[in-house]
Amino acid sequence: MNDTDDIRKGRPSASSAHYNTLCRGRHKMCMPFPEETSAAAIDGTAQHFRMENPTFKIREDLIPATETAAEQRDSVIGLVWNDWKENPPQVHLEQRLWYRGDRFSGQADYVGVRDGKALIIDYKFGRGSVSEAATNQQLMWLAVLIDCHYKVDQVTVAIVQPHAGTPTLHTYVKEEFSKIRRRVLAVVRDIDSKHAKLRAGEVQCRYCKAINICPAVEGKRNALSKLDPEKTTDLTNAHMASILPSLSAIRLLCDKLEDEAIERLRERPELFKGWELKTGSGRREITDPAKAYDDLIKAKVIDESGLSRAMNLRLDKLKRVLQEYNEVSFREADAIMEETLGGNLKKHEGKVKLCRAE
Repeated sequence: MNDTDDIRKGRPSASSAHYNTLCRGRHKMCMPFPEETSAAAIDGTAQHFRMENPTFKIREDLIPATETAAEQRDSVIGLVWNDWKENPPQVHLEQRLWYRGDRFSGQADYVGVRDGKALIIDYKFGRGSVSEAATNQQLMWLAVLIDCHYKVDQVTVAIVQPHAGTPTLHTYVKEEFSKIRRRVLAVVRDIDSKHAKLRAGEVQCRYCKAINICPAVEGKRNALSKLDPEKTTDLTNAHMASILPSLSAIRLLCDKLEDEAIERLRERPELFKGWELKTGSGRREITDPAKAYDDLIKAKVIDESGLSRAMNLRLDKLKRVLQEYNEVSFREADAIMEETLGGNLKKHEGKVKLCRAE
């Protein structure tokens, strides 16, 4: 059992609520496996530490997002208590709360309580989209925990994601507490059941530690393997619709299997006859554009007109520069870029992909 499991006592946690709601058997399947991490996750953890303690040292490039998050946090607090600076709420940072009987737990980044109101804030430092506060399962579980521990008449939940624009908020009023409590406890009961159902799918399988041994994924894989690649046009519309949910789960499994095979091939290449590792084509980038500009001009290998034509403006970097220079949000910086460049911005249609209808 790893440290994270020990903190959670092997019980369901709000942080996995979304995945466990979609696949009720996921929690038990993942229990034997250690926690996985990534460079992005480590950076996000460091930024969370910084939000808890502004003097915590992190990499310079990670600081701007925490500063934006702090500003957004303060604005959200002001929406709940407009006099919070003169009369601050009782604040709890990174405190793990447990539901009665230790049935499940949750740890909010920020909890404020005052005058019968509670505020939960969850920081997201990734760039990927997350569900808004009104439909976020993690925040719903946390709201149930707050109702369990504090005497409040309303709980406001908020997601602060500095890379994705303005925060999203939702307020649960006292009349809704019993409803969301029943919903959460129904999921917990299913998770604890001996017959907890495994359900493969893109979202719940994406970060699942047990995907390599999951019977649900294996079943879908076996079903797909029986299809004749030369006869896909013979499938009925109903059959095609029935196999679409399987594709993403199988694709995720294939990616994980390939990553594992690469690691094993690095360690024992003699055991994998007929296979080898090849380094893909790399790419180069200029680390100091200003110096490169000066060096090229001084060397007289290009003039300013030619250098201007050779410039490759990356729009994401340009938006960040516009954001900093004009002191506006990322979304507002995008609008400035659209207005200024106008017809000079060529838009390409994105690749068509299959998605579940909302």
